[in-house]
Order: sequence, then C-alpha cells, then structure tokens
Amino acid sequence: MAIALDHRPVRRAAGTPDAGSLSHLLRDVTERIVSAWQRYRVERELESMPFDLRKDIGFRSSNKTTR
Repeated sequence: MAIALDHRPVRRAAGTPDAGSLSHLLRDVTERIVSAWQRYRVERELESMPFDLRKDIGFRSSNKTTR
C-alpha cells in the first residue's frame, strides 16, 4: 500500500482578473498533469522498494503471506 500526499495550490477568487482566462485554464491543466505524473513516479518508487525496507519506514505488511 502506498500513500502519496498531494499539495494543491489555493485557487484564486472568482473576482480576480485572471480567474477565467484561457492562460489560467492551461496553467491549471498543466499543473494537474505534472502533479499526477509526480505522484505516479513516487508511488512506483515506493512500491519497488524491498518489503523489509518498506516495513522499516512504516508501511503495513500485506495480508498475504509469501514463502
């Protein structure tokens, strides 16, 4: 099980001049794509760690027992 924390910037108020512009929309979409890619990479890195190392840093062991 991987836990990824996500920090999203505070959205601007609707009354600001840049609130509904195309450049704001493109920037928002780009930030979401970059954030999703970074989350994906972090989850892959965490899940590729050996079981013992993940257990040492606080991840729970799975219910399945492998022998």
